Amino acid sequence: MTHASPLLSLVIPAYNEVDSAVEIAEFYRDILAAHPDVDFELIVVDDGSTDGTREALLQTLQGVGAARIVSLSRNFGSHAGLSAGFAHAKGDAALTLSADRQEPLEAIGDFIAEWRDGADIVWGLRAVRAVKKGVGESFAKGFSRIYGANSDVPNYPQEGPSQILVSRPVLDALNAMPELNRNVLAMAAWVGFDQRKIFFEQLPRPHGVSKWTTKRKMKLVVDSFVEFSHAPVEWVAWGGLILGAIGALSLILALVLAFFQPLGAAVALLSGLVLAVGGMILVGIGVLGEYVWRAGDDARRRPVFIVRSVSDVPPPVPSSSSPSSQSGEA
Repeated sequence: MTHASPLLSLVIPAYNEVDSAVEIAEFYRDILAAHPDVDFELIVVDDGSTDGTREALLQTLQGVGAARIVSLSRNFGSHAGLSAGFAHAKGDAALTLSADRQEPLEAIGDFIAEWRDGADIVWGLRAVRAVKKGVGESFAKGFSRIYGANSDVPNYPQEGPSQILVSRPVLDALNAMPELNRNVLAMAAWVGFDQRKIFFEQLPRPHGVSKWTTKRKMKLVVDSFVEFSHAPVEWVAWGGLILGAIGALSLILALVLAFFQPLGAAVALLSGLVLAVGGMILVGIGVLGEYVWRAGDDARRRPVFIVRSVSDVPPPVPSSSSPSSQSGEA
């Protein structure tokens, strides 16, 4: 009695990665060779590229393995790209990878081993980052710690996740979630299931620069808190209480100064207090506005992504001189 091999979908979001097309095909070939007991499909989401990424991938992936190029109508962002890849994944599980091949081949085996051991979610964490330590790394680690402690996903990895493997039940749950402004990793942490971690050394980019801009990072931070945390509202409320207490004390101090000091000191004190309170009010309005805007965004029920085309690359045709065909002719 034979059992079919499990199917693992490899999901790669790509935006203007024409220079990485060869590396993507080579990495896919290496993965297939290293894990012959697992069936794979490669899903590359072309996130509105303008440099010919789709055409280059269709060429370099010929004869490598089963692959699918999902082209979006415009650039929707990496997390929308991941969602598009998950929606088109047919596998028993899906594993995200970067287009610039920064994950070592050994890490793929670690992901698969944990999955086969029963894990529904396997977090890929960078034990060593390819970039030098600095403000960016400190910000990423700081965000992960603060977010985990002040959101509905306390199990969000404090090390800052890089890639993730999700089983079919998790895939189905993520595909059913309607958030428009989304952090796919936070969504995965929220659904629960059996979650585990692996660590790997991130490889340097072979060429090019990251498309993950500061603006996109900041939007992801806001999206993450608005979707899974009410902490910002609490922070504003506590700030208002503290400023209210300071205001009451300042009013008493201003009255005292008015008796013993020139009126200018009291006016300056009250002016500073008014500016502080006004600033706090504007911050509060801004925080509430972010929640209201995203609630309205979700209420409009616009799609997370729009697919322009889907191009399938068939797997190589087995040779007619295979042992099975020879034995059948005997």
